[in-house]
Amino acid sequence: MPQLDFSTFVPQLFWLFLSLSFLYLILSRIALPRISDVIEERKDIIAQDIDKAKALSNDTDLAIEELDIKIAEAKSKSLELINSSRKKILDLNDSEKRKFDEEISKEIKKAEDEILINKDLAMSRISEIAEEITAEMLSNILPGEVDKKSLEKLSKDIN
Repeated sequence: MPQLDFSTFVPQLFWLFLSLSFLYLILSRIALPRISDVIEERKDIIAQDIDKAKALSNDTDLAIEELDIKIAEAKSKSLELINSSRKKILDLNDSEKRKFDEEISKEIKKAEDEILINKDLAMSRISEIAEEITAEMLSNILPGEVDKKSLEKLSKDIN
């Protein structure tokens, strides 16, 4: 094996030193700075993205707070509108109920008046009907004719 031959060991060390030095110079002057620059750019981009994300998160939080406030205001306004509409409806319902109650009261009063008139009429006719029925019954029971004037007088005396 040529690597273990001590007679060629010094030239191999020279070339090893020369190759590694050349490789070190290329890596330290060209490749590693480029890699370092890329890494720094990526760090900067990541930092910018994180800052943008934080700013957007703060903007989103502010927008959410504003929306919550607007939603609360809308709920408040809708509750006020509902309550005022409900009150208007209840007032309208009460006024319509009062009108309806007044109409019903008038109709009931009118019906009661008609009933009283018909009752008085019926009561006045009861005496006449009772006199006629009594006259008929007496004429069927008693022989002869019944005096209707005496029956009317008797009926008036009883009432």
